[in-house]
Amino acid sequence: MRLSRCIGLSAALALTGLAVTGCGGGAEAEERPGSGKPSSPSSSAPSAPASAAVPEKLAPPAVELPGAAKVVRPEIAPANGEKVGVGQPVAIVFKQQKVSPELRAGIEGRLKVRTSPKTAGAWHWAESKGDTLLHFRPEKYWPAGTEVSLDARLGKVELAPGTAVDRDRRINFTIGAAMINTVDLKAHRMTVVRDGKTLRSIPVSGGDEKKFKTRDGIKTILAKEGRVVMDSRSIGIPRNHPDGFYGSYDYSMRETVSGEYVHAAPDNAESFGKENVSHGCIGMSTADAKWLYGLSLKGDVVQVTGSSGKPMDTFGNGYGDWNLSWEQWLRGSALGVRTG
Repeated sequence: MRLSRCIGLSAALALTGLAVTGCGGGAEAEERPGSGKPSSPSSSAPSAPASAAVPEKLAPPAVELPGAAKVVRPEIAPANGEKVGVGQPVAIVFKQQKVSPELRAGIEGRLKVRTSPKTAGAWHWAESKGDTLLHFRPEKYWPAGTEVSLDARLGKVELAPGTAVDRDRRINFTIGAAMINTVDLKAHRMTVVRDGKTLRSIPVSGGDEKKFKTRDGIKTILAKEGRVVMDSRSIGIPRNHPDGFYGSYDYSMRETVSGEYVHAAPDNAESFGKENVSHGCIGMSTADAKWLYGLSLKGDVVQVTGSSGKPMDTFGNGYGDWNLSWEQWLRGSALGVRTG
């Protein structure tokens, strides 16, 4: 049986820019607009701690709007106190809210990211399905062990005419080990590297190259969901169709909101290391999936190569942030590099 999506989504996935809806499919199962085809992906090497202060562009004063007719509560990820992988951006989502471009520099000036060791980074604005997204990342992946805090002093700050943020917020989180999982779909293998050391080369099967191509490019683990029920009806395929399926699959880690996972796929065992037969997921043996699940964190990197599918969506279908070069990333920032 060929594999694909689950039935439901974690509420936390709304932070990636999509509302919680039924699951989608591989790159060919469903088209979801992003913010353009990515090019020149960022280097996979971790960012080096800043050795000197980076000159910062002076932020204009933010516009405050006491007694606003509409008050917005932005969603922020990761959660306070979380340990996350080196690919996890700081993500602020203004759900179903436009943010006036002329106000964005002042808003960025109210957001202070502090890091230890110091690591420079930048904010980037994007829009997806009516949401305004504001993400912060370094030039390269976070150094393992970095302590990060966000002081979001946005209370009463204007977002658009008549609309302001409800209150200030502060979060602290930690970057875990540098887990970089590289999937070569031509070789049908996943190479797992942790803190620069190759731990295992896992035989895998990816999305069927004729029907359900896996998205190419850099993704992150959005959630560790354990046992997930996957149902072909969620991507419009009846269960009794030749491509239909229904079942529970263990050690499932979500990569995209539309439904690409890394998970155990014992019913595809004959294809591991040989051919791509899934509906977009990366399947492997139960033993390998259990081992990988135990080592993984939300925010760990999964880089897919060798797929003829469309590129990973930059925004709106998970965290495709790292598919933008640093130059592209800075073009989406109002203030540019911040010292951290």
